[in-house]
Amino acid sequence: MEPATSPVVRGRGRPVGADSEQTRRTILRAARDVIAECGYAAATFAQIATRAGVSRPTLHYYFGTREQVYETLLDQLHGQIAACVAEARARPHPRAQLIAFTTAVQRWCAEDPAAMRFLVAARVEQRRGARRSAAAERVLCAIGDFYDGLAEAAQRRGELAPGADSRGLADMLVSLFWGMGFHAGFVAEDGTASIVARQLLQVFDDGLLTLPIGAPVDA
Repeated sequence: MEPATSPVVRGRGRPVGADSEQTRRTILRAARDVIAECGYAAATFAQIATRAGVSRPTLHYYFGTREQVYETLLDQLHGQIAACVAEARARPHPRAQLIAFTTAVQRWCAEDPAAMRFLVAARVEQRRGARRSAAAERVLCAIGDFYDGLAEAAQRRGELAPGADSRGLADMLVSLFWGMGFHAGFVAEDGTASIVARQLLQVFDDGLLTLPIGAPVDA
């Protein structure tokens, strides 16, 4: 007589035969789209489940709370930004780093167009939302710190025009990044974001960091 076998116990809400990792990725992509469109505060589990094509119990099997979904997405985002920064910092001087970072971000967003929409939405949420996220702050700091370090290095190396303000340069570059990000994520038609990025790279290569300073803007 064969020994009795115990029934297979599945986690709560997990469908029979489900590909766990694929389902998780599908949920995260859906959540990212919903949050980018509605904002974190307005995004609901019901919307995410509908967009992902899964049941609410299945969604709860993978993520217990909306906050857990959001934090997971932000951690992924930080990893992607950190990879772009690391690629840029491997270059030997500030101008090359600036071009490399812009190229890396442009390539990443071309491969995953929804990423920039979510990144911009996360920045808006962090600055005006009722809930502040430490994970979101790490993402924003990674971008700001890259440009701060680049501008400071350019000044140390004597690559800025005389009298140039490294802090102002860093702020300008951050502003360009977020303006480009908004354009790429919410405005650009297919392909136009790449055209704008190539034009910006040309400006960098023509000497953005070394052009002489003219009259003050408010003169």
